[in-house]
Amino acid sequence: MDAVVAEIGGPAEATIIGSGRRTTAPNASLVNSLLVRFLDFNDVGGGGHNSDALASLLAIAERERRTGAELLTALVVSYELGARFADAVTSRPVGRPIVGSLEDWTKDIRAGFNQPPALGRLLGLTEEQIANAIGICLSHTLPLGILDAHREEATMAKNLRYDWAAHDAILACLLARRGFTGPRRIIESDVGVAAVVARGEMDLDGLADFSGWRILETRFKSLALNGTTHGHVLATLGIVVDEDLHPDDIAAVRIRAPVREVRRTTAPPKKYPRNAESADHSAHFANAIAIRDRAISAASVEPRNFTDPVVLDLIERITVEPDPALGYYQGASEIVTRDGRRFERQVSEPHGFGDSPLSDREIEDKVRGLAAGLVEPQQIERLIETCWGLDRLDDLSRLTRLLVIGSG
Repeated sequence: MDAVVAEIGGPAEATIIGSGRRTTAPNASLVNSLLVRFLDFNDVGGGGHNSDALASLLAIAERERRTGAELLTALVVSYELGARFADAVTSRPVGRPIVGSLEDWTKDIRAGFNQPPALGRLLGLTEEQIANAIGICLSHTLPLGILDAHREEATMAKNLRYDWAAHDAILACLLARRGFTGPRRIIESDVGVAAVVARGEMDLDGLADFSGWRILETRFKSLALNGTTHGHVLATLGIVVDEDLHPDDIAAVRIRAPVREVRRTTAPPKKYPRNAESADHSAHFANAIAIRDRAISAASVEPRNFTDPVVLDLIERITVEPDPALGYYQGASEIVTRDGRRFERQVSEPHGFGDSPLSDREIEDKVRGLAAGLVEPQQIERLIETCWGLDRLDDLSRLTRLLVIGSG
């Protein structure tokens, strides 16, 4: 994508993470959002993986020369509205399809709703202009469920579903600032989101309930995997590490997981992944890697692992069964060895979720681990320090410079 941005060209308004290329704010937003999302090592909050929102806000904040405090305020707006949008369309009767059920739409349509107000703050838009920007963006940017479907192979486009809407939200805000109008009844109209996308069952009162702070419910993943895969993979990891098991020891592995997790991660395109996007959503592949490597890392989805004979052999020994009694992130693993031993473990609350969030130090160590080998240790520490002091930062270029490889 960096090469495509270079081909498109444009004024130097914002910085691309890694390369340091300067390009337009919409272009930087698109590339940086993809980088944030690619490893599936992100957050859970704000109505989904709302860390995707950071790239567009940073690009506009850099373009408009806003402060770190103004950037943080916009980010909070995005998380708060995103969480309310997701709650409004998922609080529906059992048995009825929901937004994000992957048979219809993904919850990343929320970007058309929560990004224009957040970006609008940074761009100095009026209330009326923000309402128009929401109508412009949300009426045109509706990511289909095929981008994250159970039975379909995942592709690179999967990781653009929020990003593309956020990119369009920038354009919508710039249009609205110059007087361009959009359908302001985009939610409640009889041909709007509530009727067409949510099929008439959207909690409009909840959408407008601004009590409480939803951003405080945000959690960060401890593994570079689909969130609902964490439970059973951590159970498998615990067994193989504690019992010192190796691939040759394994006769069979029986995974129990929530019904949605089984549907989401076990169809043939996911069982035998051919790309990173499918691999990090594969229960079979993730458990095979956990057994072979005794770890899950960002490098687990490297292409060489998709055809590794050890991994493929382990996949054939793994079964994944639905267990309706298990909660959303819970999972269990039972391993039978060739010499007849049997070990079982259940993880009721994977580390990183619920009441077991990652500590500040663990989040810092995620940054250190991902940047190691690309960025000098001193630069990594300066980046971490700058992020913790973002609310006091008057010049965001001090942050964006530290996001460039080799900037020192």
